[in-house]
Amino acid sequence: MSKRVPIKRISATVAKAVRDAHRAAPEDDRAFFDELKARAAPAMPPRPMVAARSIGGESKPKGPRLGDDPRYLANLRTIARRAANARIIGGTPIAGKEFDDCVAVGDDEMWGCTGTLIAPNVVLTAGHCERLHTRVFVGQDPTKKGRIFKVRTHIRHPKFDAALRNDVMILILEKKVTGVTPRKMAPKALIDKASIAKVIGFGSTRLDGTGRLGSKLETDVPIVSSACRGTVRGRKDSAVYGCHLSHEIVAGKPLLLHDTCKGDSGGPLFLENAAGEWLLAGTTSRGTDLDQTMCGDGGLYVRVDVYKKWIASVLKKA
Repeated sequence: MSKRVPIKRISATVAKAVRDAHRAAPEDDRAFFDELKARAAPAMPPRPMVAARSIGGESKPKGPRLGDDPRYLANLRTIARRAANARIIGGTPIAGKEFDDCVAVGDDEMWGCTGTLIAPNVVLTAGHCERLHTRVFVGQDPTKKGRIFKVRTHIRHPKFDAALRNDVMILILEKKVTGVTPRKMAPKALIDKASIAKVIGFGSTRLDGTGRLGSKLETDVPIVSSACRGTVRGRKDSAVYGCHLSHEIVAGKPLLLHDTCKGDSGGPLFLENAAGEWLLAGTTSRGTDLDQTMCGDGGLYVRVDVYKKWIASVLKKA
């Protein structure tokens, strides 16, 4: 097992790398990206490789990378200007109760996914989390004190498939969650123009995806494609990132290794509106087809606005 690098040391190095990269490349986003990688790389932990996803284990064909996408480069720089934030792959622990609607999802033995409370007794999570559908945890860390609510029934989207299309599921709880305000959903217009989002989850903070769920973490991520509709070097987003057209958001890693990971599945991707409210825009589904590690190479998030009618029909019966 590789030696883990202390988060404080990583954060300090990345913060300095951001400042130096800005000075070295004040106008060119691609040059800034290259400078940032080069300056921060010495402090980053080793990147454990994962097996190829293709049948037979063949290596992936060479093609565009995140650094080739001008949308990613521009939005990455915007985040960097805000601050060199800490590393959900290495996110910032959440203080207070602003995001208590983000809950852990599990079965009777373990916690394995994340979800969002969208009504007093309704949680929205990922369809591929179906095995983990008997209880939810409300609190900051499922290994510590919190409230547990049993699930009365679960409804996975009827058109969910092995390719993770329609990767959403609704959990109806036996009792209402008191003291927590359900999260409002973002409108289509806000999602379409998004450039930066906040992701939250309880998942692994290791690049190889190992380890159990722990503290609730947050981090900001740059939006690459709000609806899987663009192109990178002449190739469609769906071919580059593995996203589903019109149904998914592509978000890249900010400041090198911030990302959602195992255990964050079903968790929220929030957007801030003009009034300063954080609204639910997406649910965490999976990594992009660019993944070289289990986590840390960007993620795909299901757009919740696409499923508003379906969600409303389920809520009527809740």
